[in-house]
Amino acid sequence: MKRITLTVLLSINCFLAFAQEKTGVGILPFTYVQGGANYQDVVSIQEAVTNAFVKTKRFDIVDRSKMDELKKEKELQKTEDFIDGKVIAQGGNLGAQFLISGHVVSAIATEERGDSGSMGFKAKLSIVLKVIDVSTGQVTKSETIQPKGGSLLGQLSGTAPKTAQGAISKAIQDIESKVDEFVSINFPVSFDIVEINEVDGGGNAKKILIAGGSDFGLKKGEKLIVVEIMEIEVSGKKMNRKKNIGELKIEKVEDENFSICSVKNGGVEINSKFVAKAKLKVITQE
Repeated sequence: MKRITLTVLLSINCFLAFAQEKTGVGILPFTYVQGGANYQDVVSIQEAVTNAFVKTKRFDIVDRSKMDELKKEKELQKTEDFIDGKVIAQGGNLGAQFLISGHVVSAIATEERGDSGSMGFKAKLSIVLKVIDVSTGQVTKSETIQPKGGSLLGQLSGTAPKTAQGAISKAIQDIESKVDEFVSINFPVSFDIVEINEVDGGGNAKKILIAGGSDFGLKKGEKLIVVEIMEIEVSGKKMNRKKNIGELKIEKVEDENFSICSVKNGGVEINSKFVAKAKLKVITQE
């Protein structure tokens, strides 16, 4: 019985050692330019951005109702959101490691005649997204997002939206891929290498097990990057430098916590660095 208990405890400790924590993100109520958008469209845009984070399964999203309470600090729906220290602190108290601020510059539609002579609407949509690191209070990223091909939603044709609202709704759909890209680039997820399952005669790692699974939205066929984290000193300041050493492809998502990957390149270096206990991380493609 004691031996069985010890085995169970060791298994639990091994799981905890590799367990991945999800990043806490708070979506602040979006602001907008008066006359450039209406409240309902701003809410729809905010929902599209929130869904981009939710569907990855990689984040703990702070309860929307709790984030809405931050409106009391200022009139968020009337002016561009100025993130002061109190709002950042409140976001941190709610469990957010990062806050996402959104400002809708334009969400309007105008009626025009197309080349075929038919009437339709085209939309102009532009939003500014900012990432605020709660630990430092600094804006780490600011990006203006518009539909592909510019702020104007394509050329009018016989299939152009027949209403202003239809054109704006279509424009919101058209920015979803850009929001997905924004999330992927600014929030790459990292996982630990648990073990190397297969090595060929030349010391080339072929199969490895990583501590990341369906709980983080990982899927079969997804490509991942292996990086070595090295600490370097620049002008007396210690900094972490990421060096790409290989690429993986997920062959099987075992469960919510683990996946088996094949090594596409860098197998020799991955194996040697892992054996030498270098600090390695597997990150999602940026």
